[in-house]
Amino acid sequence: MEMMNGIAAASMSMSAMQLETAYSTALLKKSMEGMEQQALSLIEDLAQSVPASFPGQSYIDTYI
Repeated sequence: MEMMNGIAAASMSMSAMQLETAYSTALLKKSMEGMEQQALSLIEDLAQSVPASFPGQSYIDTYI
């Protein structure tokens, strides 16, 4: 009977660890999705703040 209790306890422990892993993975995924949206929003804001073309020039001279 003691062996059956040990098996049941190990099974419950394993299930609890799987649930904890799934929960933390879901939280991490949700957090990363939020960060991705913030990054995309920042990129869009930066793109809108830079003028599409410079007056009088069609390129930037980077020759040194």
